[in-house]
Order: sequence, then structure tokens, then C-alpha cells
Amino acid sequence: MIDALKSHLKSLGYTTVCVDTVPAPEKQRDVIALMEWEHTVGPINDGTGVHYIQIQVRRGTYAEAHDLCRDLFILLDSGPEETLIELTEDVFCIARPRRGPVKLESSPGYTTFYFEVALWGQN
Repeated sequence: MIDALKSHLKSLGYTTVCVDTVPAPEKQRDVIALMEWEHTVGPINDGTGVHYIQIQVRRGTYAEAHDLCRDLFILLDSGPEETLIELTEDVFCIARPRRGPVKLESSPGYTTFYFEVALWGQN
């Protein structure tokens, strides 16, 4: 699911998307990092599960990091109608934001925000 999310973001024009890693700011300041922190499957396995993903956004300024994080937060919300989001041609999910955007860190030259999302779909 996380690789499908990366493909989806790249198809929308986001070019600095990393999975399970965050490059050091001096090597790559602008980054969107995707990290899966839990994957749950119901007691009756119907082939679906929930992937809990933290998305970190690092940019040069507070406003850039916050605005992009907020935009992604809104983008990855299936809404009250649980609209399916097509991540790739073969992978669909229902996305529920769980937390954020929250400021994670700030140093001279960059700021990082994050949010958490639950993606329900195929295991």
C-alpha cells in the first residue's frame, strides 16, 4: 500500500517522495517521507487491512511545509462518503486522516510537519 501511495503522489507531480527513510536535511532539504507504523488485519481475514502511515513534509520555510502538509492531509481524505481513492491502476483505498498537520521540528533553513492517515484496502 505504501508503494502505491508513493506512486499516486508522484503521478500528481510530487517528486521528492521517500519510503521508510528521511534523508538528512543537508543532503535533501525538500522531502515527503512515507512511513508505515502499523498494519492491522481483522480477526476474520477478508483480504483487506488498515495501513497506518505517517507522512512527513520538510520544506525550507514554516509556511511551505505547513501548506504542503495541509494540502496532502486534505488530498488523502475519503470524506464522510468514504470515496475510494485510486492510488494506482490496481490499488484502491479508503483514506482517513487521523492526526495533523503537526509541527515535528524546525531548524535554520527548514521545517518539518507531519500527519497520520489510515488507508483501508487490500492487504
